[in-house]
Amino acid sequence: MQDLVKDFSLHPLIPGAVLAALLEMQDGQKKHPLDTRTLLGYNRHSLPELVSVYTNDGVINSAVGESIQRSEASYIAHYQGVLSKLPDICAASGSQQGSVHRLARVLFASKLLGELLEILAPPDRSYEKTEDGTVDLLEKLGEAFSDIVGGAWAEFFPRGEVSRNADASSQFWVACLYENDPERMAKAFQGPYTAGNRNRLATLDEDPGSKSVQIKDQLTPYLKSVPDKLNQLHDAVKESHKRGLDQSFLEISRVVTKLKLSPAIIYFYDFLVREVCDAFAYFDDELTPRENRFARYLYKQLETIREEHYEMHSGHLHGLCEEDVDSVLAELDELTGIRAAKEKVRETANYARMQQARVSRGMKAIPTTYHAVYTGNPGTGKTTVARLMGRIFKALGVLKKGHLVECDRAALTGQYVGQTAPKTNKIIDEAMDGILFIDEAYSLAKGGQDYGSEAIDTLLKRMEDDRDRLIVIVAGYPREMEEFINSNPGLRSRFTRYIDFPDFEEQELCQIFGSLCRKHDLALTPDLKEKTLHHFHWQARNARRDSGNGRMVRNAFEKVVHEQADRLSKSGIYDAEALAILEAPDLESPAEPAWREYKEGGRGYIVKCEHCEATFSWNPAVELPVAKCDKCGREFNSEFGMLIE
Repeated sequence: MQDLVKDFSLHPLIPGAVLAALLEMQDGQKKHPLDTRTLLGYNRHSLPELVSVYTNDGVINSAVGESIQRSEASYIAHYQGVLSKLPDICAASGSQQGSVHRLARVLFASKLLGELLEILAPPDRSYEKTEDGTVDLLEKLGEAFSDIVGGAWAEFFPRGEVSRNADASSQFWVACLYENDPERMAKAFQGPYTAGNRNRLATLDEDPGSKSVQIKDQLTPYLKSVPDKLNQLHDAVKESHKRGLDQSFLEISRVVTKLKLSPAIIYFYDFLVREVCDAFAYFDDELTPRENRFARYLYKQLETIREEHYEMHSGHLHGLCEEDVDSVLAELDELTGIRAAKEKVRETANYARMQQARVSRGMKAIPTTYHAVYTGNPGTGKTTVARLMGRIFKALGVLKKGHLVECDRAALTGQYVGQTAPKTNKIIDEAMDGILFIDEAYSLAKGGQDYGSEAIDTLLKRMEDDRDRLIVIVAGYPREMEEFINSNPGLRSRFTRYIDFPDFEEQELCQIFGSLCRKHDLALTPDLKEKTLHHFHWQARNARRDSGNGRMVRNAFEKVVHEQADRLSKSGIYDAEALAILEAPDLESPAEPAWREYKEGGRGYIVKCEHCEATFSWNPAVELPVAKCDKCGREFNSEFGMLIE
């Protein structure tokens, strides 16, 4: 569900799954029950297509459908207008472009969500009678989210901090949350943060006692007003900040329940809150220990509220069928590569399904354990698959929650005598009814004066005592994990399931890169597609085992986007086409000389069917992400080719 509500590959502001969940408010006869697989499909449909489905079935009328589409089109157009100005805004404010981008999307998405609720929410669900009178629930929802944004801002930019980042961040969220027209939101978002004001605005970062030359111009009154403005904002959000952001999210969950909205909506709000905090936290590209501690605490509270409070009221909700195993396995199949690992997961799922079927028919379950060892280099998908396993086990009834708690040696061991067992038990308690995922678990068994062995002993005891409520997955490099498991008889007896995650092949690395580009509405020129192929061909042969695999691809993607931003800043062209295109110069690659030489030699490329190994020629200028094999008749990924060696 968490992945469903953050898929912006087709919908820039609100994913199709969330839009469908909103349309479902009008579906009194439940013509469109929304299970996870159906929601996944809706992420691949445009809003006009979704509206057409619900209009044709008589769920909404054409006037409502047209109103929804007008609202989305308007918000997206003005949001994209803001994105075109981001390089100037970030240069003037000294803030990270990625953070401002995330904040802009959240703010425009939350306002669009509110407008769509105004269109679709039935009147009989929209109000609540209280001792103080009738309350507008939609207004209450907007206020609670505004409280969270304001409280988060106050946490990451505390009272007394006067800087461009503090002022610009306040400018952005105030402009959006207190305007109800997307055109005015877009105009107010930038405010004074233009390229021409860059040097003057930089004075906000100076020490108030500095002896810099005093300049008086049109911007002087604004600069002088900033300290008072920031103090007034802190006064305005003081109560909500003091009350706690988690309490405001609890109110959002309560209102969503009252409105009888689909669980997809609470997951979307959860995502928006996390994005707001991450955007503020990395506004200056530096996360302090205090900020990190606050973020980790808040995210844990959000998860608890989302799961426990929402489950408590789930009987009053409608519109989302219980997640089924097949829908999770369908998500597994969409992951790039790791074919052998996918088969192992399916085997485990089939075994668990058989066990649950035996129990449901009054038969005895066959004694087994689902604890597992995941081996592989970093970035090969171990954590992603572990999360899917949790959802599979929850869907089958093996685990009540199926959530994943990640940790490493530092989270389990203490520095002094008596600290390790309580720390280990605390982490295990958090993972109860779900999966405990221990990364680099082999570090617990290193020699010398260390408390790792105490953590292992505590873990083994809890695995036995809570064997019906806890599944443990340990992960790390293959050789080190083999030594770790063999270091303790208790580990050998409890961990009997092994899944290996090999490094991604060069074509798979390219496919991951292409997927990231599509997810962010970016297209590659033919030259860049060809260069990307050579880049990851080089990386696959020269990278160290800790280079990151999938993480390496994500790092490459982020660098490419930064290079695109620099290129656009120099050209001054920010139209929709320029923003959506990545070019070959955007990718700095050690393989560039080899690519040039290969290209001059005119050697060409091939692509292979993954099912039967049939070979075909490949042309980077042809847009054919999926092809049908002439030999076996099955479809295969043909987005990127291979070098002819």
